[in-house]
Amino acid sequence: MKKILNSHLMISAFCFMLCTTLFFAATEKAHAQKINAAQQFSEGNKAYRAGRYDDAAKLFEAIISANQLSPSVYYNLGNCYYKTQDFPRAVLNYERARRMAPLDDDIQYNLKLAYSNTIDKIEPVPQLFYERWWEMLLSGQSPSDWAWTGIIILWVSIGLGIGYLFANTISKRKFTFLSGTALLILAVFFIFIASCSNNRLNHHKSAVVMEASSYVKSSPDQKSTNLFMLHAGTKIDVIEELSGWKKIRIANGNVGWIDEKSIQQI
Repeated sequence: MKKILNSHLMISAFCFMLCTTLFFAATEKAHAQKINAAQQFSEGNKAYRAGRYDDAAKLFEAIISANQLSPSVYYNLGNCYYKTQDFPRAVLNYERARRMAPLDDDIQYNLKLAYSNTIDKIEPVPQLFYERWWEMLLSGQSPSDWAWTGIIILWVSIGLGIGYLFANTISKRKFTFLSGTALLILAVFFIFIASCSNNRLNHHKSAVVMEASSYVKSSPDQKSTNLFMLHAGTKIDVIEELSGWKKIRIANGNVGWIDEKSIQQI
């Protein structure tokens, strides 16, 4: 019995040591990657200030390849492509930056400049008032800000619930109950908004046309009818995928199929 127990202890100790070693190795690797990314980011900024935009772009691309993603990296990479007049890639990276930091004014401004240099000027479908209101609400704060607001209000609501239990008069009970209930509903609403905002940012599939010009087809087949043409730098929404083709919708509501090689996902 002792031998069995000792064997189990030895195996458990070995597993613990192995897991600990792997954890620290992974942590050390992640830390080293962050340090390397910070150095590359600094070198990229120096190259950009010196006017070596291609060199700067390579450094920022290396950071992204290492999966060290941030709005600043995408924004600076967009600036490099804008300076070299590669407007489709500038749009792509500004859009990626905006996805991570939707309220950043600099990103919004530079993205607008990049779009002004693209060919397609597509008038969006007019939105109903409640659709505009909903879009403004979702983009009013980041998902994490909405979530934290909801959580704080939820804790206040819980505090009022506790106050209700200890209230010694009818008026206090009434106040804590009604206030707590109202704040609970508000907290749930804010958390719901956070979820919708997060889904909008991370699960809504958008892309940018990268080819100089691409026909949008009536079906996922090269021999199908050409519906319309899109040019590099145009943003599209991807609504379906099939065998190397993407079904897309553009801002004016037109729908069709495009070769996936012609676009790059945001």
